[in-house]
Amino acid sequence: MSSSEKMKAGIQKLWAVCVNPGYFFKSLFSKERGKQFIKTHLFNPDQSTQIKAFSIGFGVFMGIIPIWGFQLIIAFSLAILLKLNKALVLLATHISFAPLIPAVIFLSYKAGGYWMGEKNVDIPFNGNISLKSISLHLEQYLYGSISLAIVAGVITGLIAFALLKLVGRKIAMAT
Repeated sequence: MSSSEKMKAGIQKLWAVCVNPGYFFKSLFSKERGKQFIKTHLFNPDQSTQIKAFSIGFGVFMGIIPIWGFQLIIAFSLAILLKLNKALVLLATHISFAPLIPAVIFLSYKAGGYWMGEKNVDIPFNGNISLKSISLHLEQYLYGSISLAIVAGVITGLIAFALLKLVGRKIAMAT
């Protein structure tokens, strides 16, 4: 294709985007591009199984750790520093998406009860929530969320490692 034909095709695409913005989004999220993204980022053949599993475990850890609002930014920054699979880290960080937040908070609170010992307090479900009751429960929640983040990250990383090794063997046997 000559440079004038490439330019003409580029102008046609630009015109199509201006007239029909849906074309732009369809071209971004086509099946071919989606498959290519998954191959290059999620299942990067240049990265070891250990890095991929550690990326998933680290993402789960960062998704549970109580740094609300900064989880993705910090997870992405640390993934760059630690040379992890950034796509897997960001995907796993989303463990704290809306439907799972109540479960994560509850499990964090219950795990914190172990660290509180005699100061362990049950959650009152009577609707009388005050700043004092929140401050009483916050310490237990923080201890528990850090504990839960560590345990969930390690377990998820180990499971991911086992599954990635299993899938790797099946692919190797098929070829």
